[in-house]
Amino acid sequence: MSRYLGSAVFVLGLALTFSLLGRDALPKVDENPQAYGLRLLNLGATAAENLYIKALLLTPGAASATVKSTLDAGAPLPTSSPAKQDVLVQKVAKSEDEISAQQDVSAKRYAESRKDAPSRDDVVVLPEQPDDVRQRMPTVDPQGPEMRCGKAIPPKSSVTTRGVEITAKSDFQGSRGRQHAWKYTIRFTNHGKETVQMLTRHWLFVDSTGRLANEVKGPGARGVTPVLPPGGEWSYESGTSLETSYGSMYGSFQFEVLKGDTAPGRGSFSARVGRLLLSKDSQPRDVPCVDVKDSELLPGTGVLVTERVIVGAQGDFTRRKNKKHHFSFDVQINNAREAAVDVVGHKWELVDEAGKWHIIADGEGVGGIYRHRSRQLAAGDAFRTQGELVSPTPYANAKGTYKVIIKGDNGLPVEIEASTDWIGLAAEQGESRVQNFVVDKRLR
Repeated sequence: MSRYLGSAVFVLGLALTFSLLGRDALPKVDENPQAYGLRLLNLGATAAENLYIKALLLTPGAASATVKSTLDAGAPLPTSSPAKQDVLVQKVAKSEDEISAQQDVSAKRYAESRKDAPSRDDVVVLPEQPDDVRQRMPTVDPQGPEMRCGKAIPPKSSVTTRGVEITAKSDFQGSRGRQHAWKYTIRFTNHGKETVQMLTRHWLFVDSTGRLANEVKGPGARGVTPVLPPGGEWSYESGTSLETSYGSMYGSFQFEVLKGDTAPGRGSFSARVGRLLLSKDSQPRDVPCVDVKDSELLPGTGVLVTERVIVGAQGDFTRRKNKKHHFSFDVQINNAREAAVDVVGHKWELVDEAGKWHIIADGEGVGGIYRHRSRQLAAGDAFRTQGELVSPTPYANAKGTYKVIIKGDNGLPVEIEASTDWIGLAAEQGESRVQNFVVDKRLR
C-alpha cells in the first residue's frame, strides 16, 4: 500500500510541476541530471515570483498585465527572432523570447558602434560609476517641473535629458492586505543625434507620508541594456508596491554615449524620470517629497560597472535566529560587452556594527542558489541569483565580488573582479539607509 501511495505522490508531484512550469519543465535530450535540476530550480523561482505578483493584481484584467518576470510559467511562450526586434521602435517585451531578442539587438548595436570607436591604445578610458554619473548632473529644483514638490502630481511624467525623453506612467493593479500594487510603464525616445546605451537605473519609491519606502539600483531594466540610435525607442513594464494607498516614484537612468560627444565629462550622462503619482485613481494629488541626499549612509541596494560587466544587488532582512540576523541578497549580472563572459567565482564580505570583517562566502562558481556552478552569459544577456547573509549585529554592510572571465582586446581570456557596491543591511522595518561601517574607505 505504501509503495502505491509513494508512486501516486510522485506522479502528483510531477503533474503539479508541469502544470506550474509548463513545457519548459520537460528534460531536454542533451541535458544531464545536474543541469536539468538547476533549470527546474530557476523555473520554480520564476514561477513563485509570478504567483506572488499575480496575487497582488486582484482587479479584473490585471492578471494579464505584464508585471512579471521574463518567463511566464505555465503557458507556451511565443517565439520571435532578433531580426523582428531590430527596429527603431522596440515595444514592451511580452515573453522570454522577446527579451532575448532585445538583448541580442543591444549586443549587435553595441558591437557595430565599437567598429567606429578609437582603439583603446589611442585613448585612456577612465571608469565612471553610476553614482558618479548621477551626482555629476545639475541639481534638481524641488519646485521645478521634474519634482513638482508641494503640487498635485498626476500618475505620469515626461522629462528630456540630452535628447533622450523618458515618459513614465503608473496604473493601479489592486490591493492585498496592507500591500497596494502598481504597474509602471517606461518609454525611452532618442530625439537626439547621438547613439546611446542605457546601462543602469536608480528608483526611489515614496509613501503617502513622504517616507522613502524603497530604493533600487540595478543593471539595465528587465534584463536589457538597450542601445538607442537617433530616432530609437524602447519600452518596458515593471511593478512596485507600497503599504500606503498612494505615494510617488521618481528616478534616473545612466547612459553611455556610443556615438557622439565622448569628450571628458560628456561620454556618459544621467537621464531623469520626473516624479509621478502612485494612486488608486488617475486624479492628481499632492504627495510630500522626501529629502534624499547623497551621503555616507548606505542604501540597501547598489550597482557597479567593471569592464561593462554590470553587477547590482539588493539586500533584505528575513529573520532572527540564535541571536543572528539573516538577510537575503538578490544579485543581477548583465553582460554589456560584445562577447560572452563566464562567471566562475564569488565572494561575499560583511562588516558589522563593530567594524569587524566577516567572509560570508568565498569559492568557485556563482554562489547562492547556484552554489559552485559557473555561469556563461552571452553578449547582452543577464541572470539573477539569490542567497543569504548572516550578521551578528542588526546593522551591517555587505559587498559581493564575482570573478569573471572576459575576452581581452587581444582575443585572450582575462580574469576580472566585478563587484556590487557596498549595501546597507538593517534588521528594522522602515530603515532605508544605514551607517557606513567600512572604516577603510579605500576598500569600498
